[in-house]
Amino acid sequence: MKNTFALLLMIVLCPRVLWAQQAYINEYRKQLAAEKIDTSRIHIIGDLARMLIMNSDTSEALKLLKEGLQLSQKHRYDYGFGHIYNGYGILYLETSRFVEAEAYFQKSHDYFKKSIKDTAPLGVATALANLSQIAEEKRDIEKAVGLKLKALEVWNATSFPERYVAVGNLYVSIAGLYSKEKLFEKAIYYNKKGIDTRLNANIRDSDLATSYIFLVNAFIRNHQLDSASAYLSTVEEIVNEIKSPVLYMRYYGILGEIAFEKSQFEAALESNKMMLQYAQQSQKVAYEISAHLSIGKCLQRLRQFKQALPFFKQALLISQKNNRLETQKNALQGLAEVSHQLANDKAAFRYLSEYLVLNDSIQAEETKIKLNEIDTKYQTAQKENQILTLEKDKQYQRAWIYSLLGGMLLLAVVIGFGYQNLSNQRKIAQQQTLLKEKEIQQLEKERQLLATNSILKGQEEERTRVARDLHDGLGGILTTVKLTLNQVRGNFILPEASVGVFSRALDQLDGAINEMRRVAHSMMPETLVKYGLIDSLRDFCEDINETGQIRIKYQFLGIDQRLESSTEVILYRIVQELINNILKHAQASEAYLQLIKQESVIHLTVEDNGKGFAPIAINRHKSAGMTNVENRVAYLGGTIDIQSQPNEGTSILIEIPV
Repeated sequence: MKNTFALLLMIVLCPRVLWAQQAYINEYRKQLAAEKIDTSRIHIIGDLARMLIMNSDTSEALKLLKEGLQLSQKHRYDYGFGHIYNGYGILYLETSRFVEAEAYFQKSHDYFKKSIKDTAPLGVATALANLSQIAEEKRDIEKAVGLKLKALEVWNATSFPERYVAVGNLYVSIAGLYSKEKLFEKAIYYNKKGIDTRLNANIRDSDLATSYIFLVNAFIRNHQLDSASAYLSTVEEIVNEIKSPVLYMRYYGILGEIAFEKSQFEAALESNKMMLQYAQQSQKVAYEISAHLSIGKCLQRLRQFKQALPFFKQALLISQKNNRLETQKNALQGLAEVSHQLANDKAAFRYLSEYLVLNDSIQAEETKIKLNEIDTKYQTAQKENQILTLEKDKQYQRAWIYSLLGGMLLLAVVIGFGYQNLSNQRKIAQQQTLLKEKEIQQLEKERQLLATNSILKGQEEERTRVARDLHDGLGGILTTVKLTLNQVRGNFILPEASVGVFSRALDQLDGAINEMRRVAHSMMPETLVKYGLIDSLRDFCEDINETGQIRIKYQFLGIDQRLESSTEVILYRIVQELINNILKHAQASEAYLQLIKQESVIHLTVEDNGKGFAPIAINRHKSAGMTNVENRVAYLGGTIDIQSQPNEGTSILIEIPV
């Protein structure tokens, strides 16, 4: 159990790094097949689904998560909801659908926080770490750091032995965020905290080696080469002990950086070539690009300009292929410099122009996110230093451009300003157009919603009126006719030949009355009006079960009081339409109806074991009935999720706020 929990912890903490092994997947499948207790099944389902997502098997993962969600709803199991929603979040995170991922991670956090289970704090910390990753993807560094610090508070308040690994990872992750912001003193501080946490827990693994490497990197960026060199022997010892290609790649990378900073370009060149070799072996694109750039710079400093040129070109090619704008810019700068040094000013000017355009684009699109609210005192002290550093960089860049292009500089500046002005005007126009389009879309959406509201309201009013007219008007007339004919039969002696005809007429009249009542009940069930949604749905299912055409199982939970009449009518129509679709098209022998009210949300599930259909056919062959269902769900402000595969039945999950 302890090993299983440790595996779960690693998977939760590193959702985008860890690739689950097939042996673990098979073991979890066996455990799931043997487990009979629902709450235990939920735990296994959550773990197995995450491992399948890591192995890109989203189809099986989705089926498992759906089962886990249904079991959690069945038992109102808060911990289970947190577990399953975390799985959904990871699924959407892996497909870069950050809005959906953030929503599910937030749900996971909220349910874990409500749970009374002793391991619930681990779920809360996991959700905070995952939300931090979403903020980082959105480049909201301030929010990302704040969420990680909250996760640290939760972990430090627990007594679980696994907290040392988690806390160490979080410290190093925070250090990485500060490094991105060039706040290297902070990065050094948090890297050391991560290392100390592991050492105090006697943990000596690849993460410890990585933490040391990140610490050395921070020292190099902060121009503390002696401090960086002091840790090299420790890094080398751990790397040679673990023998991981990724660690070797990072180790040779920092060796190359230190040698380059010390102007030892031959040694730097050899280290960067080793980094390139391990990067290609490990298929680490970012390090492969970095190695090409570093080799090009070393050859440039050794005045081997022709040999440097192909490395800068390869760095540019890989960067463009993987849409890495910053390294594209660095490669273009290197190509411009080397081309100028080879007296090929035409090529140099072309590369420089591309560099300027790309640089303007990056500066226009990126928004610098400050960390003032996280560490106000530190940020104030460093702000002036950052400005001075940026000014020095700009001065160096200007001096380099002057020496490179000379007389061509004026033309380049004109091109740059012209492009920037045109780009700004285009962006303003695009923003105005987008705003107008959004306003139009919002108005159109409101118009459609109003139209749908009117149609649905009119349909129900007309159904009610017709049902009432049939029952009270035509029904009363037919009943009166029947009573009159019965009196006629009692007061007159009919010929023997006419007795049979008269009896058949009365039977047909009885059939007409019953059919009229059935139609009136279908249009507006009397049970729905008098007793409410649950009783009317129960009668509806039992009526269909009596036909023998299909067996409908049903379950209603959490609806202790009646809903608004309009909501009850629309929900009844939705169920009626979905069951009718099953009867018409699914060729199913069984169906399942579940209606659960949890807090302020109604969960409606309708499933069948029929022939199903391919997902691509959902929109291509959508019937008028399904369109009505979607309109009714949209009218109530709800969502609908349709899952189906050929010969595997169909499942429809609807969530409606009340």
